[in-house]
Amino acid sequence: MHPWNATLVLGGGGARGVAHLGVIGELVATGMQAERIVGVSIGALAGALYAFDPDIVRVLERTREFLSSPRFAQHQKLLMGTQTQVSATHGEETAYYRVTDQRTRKILHRAMSRHSLLPGRVLVDVVDALLPDADIADASIPLNIVTVDLQTGELVVFDKGPVRLAVRASASVPGIFPPVPHENRLLCDVGGICELPLDVARAYSPETLIAVDVSMQLKRLSSAASAFDIVMRMNDISAAMYRERLDLQADLVIRPNVGTVPWFDFTTSEAMVWAGATAAQQALSHFTPHGSWYQQLA
Repeated sequence: MHPWNATLVLGGGGARGVAHLGVIGELVATGMQAERIVGVSIGALAGALYAFDPDIVRVLERTREFLSSPRFAQHQKLLMGTQTQVSATHGEETAYYRVTDQRTRKILHRAMSRHSLLPGRVLVDVVDALLPDADIADASIPLNIVTVDLQTGELVVFDKGPVRLAVRASASVPGIFPPVPHENRLLCDVGGICELPLDVARAYSPETLIAVDVSMQLKRLSSAASAFDIVMRMNDISAAMYRERLDLQADLVIRPNVGTVPWFDFTTSEAMVWAGATAAQQALSHFTPHGSWYQQLA
């Protein structure tokens, strides 16, 4: 096993993002040394976990313990209560909610009258349970957390400041969790339009970039039942078009087979870890890192 360096870019995808830990575990097993981690949404959380504790086995143990705890079970119940409604005519999931029954209409009414469907305390509790009360600049591995300012539309990239606040902001999916106020900004998840912030990563680290994409693949839609469906469908399309460019920007893109696991369902976490490890094995089987010992042999 020969050491090699890479910058990891970890994307958003809710519960599917547990696969990031499986990917990291496999990369570390091959000798990879992360020189930087750039994360958005669940990728920011997974990246921060590893950046502050570069022992992936210990990170996995802590994550499993928390996800199986009664404390998280209450959050899972709340998340499942906002689950996407699937229309019988569509047979598939959009990014957020389908207006198909009375219960979902109530959810939509709440969305129209409040800042979010879920209270911010859910993310506060998750982040506080898993991450230290520390400054990003003190991480063992350089870490960047990507968010967006709702007021200006500007990307806000954290490389210092409270890690818990930054991760919470990056994971605050618009409309589902409330935006996080910070220094006259309203910060939230930008993953819907920038699922993998490769431009940010390239600006910091011009060498080997490994992107981990845990999004669901866009499927054909037979019909759109409402204006709300159409708006959400366009969100899916824009994200898919963005993903098509990833192979041109990253040196390696790892795409775990996360199936159709919805963003809110953490009951398949073990399967997600395995999917990440398996995808990394397959991707690395035909990958030569920049500046690796392979090239030095020539």
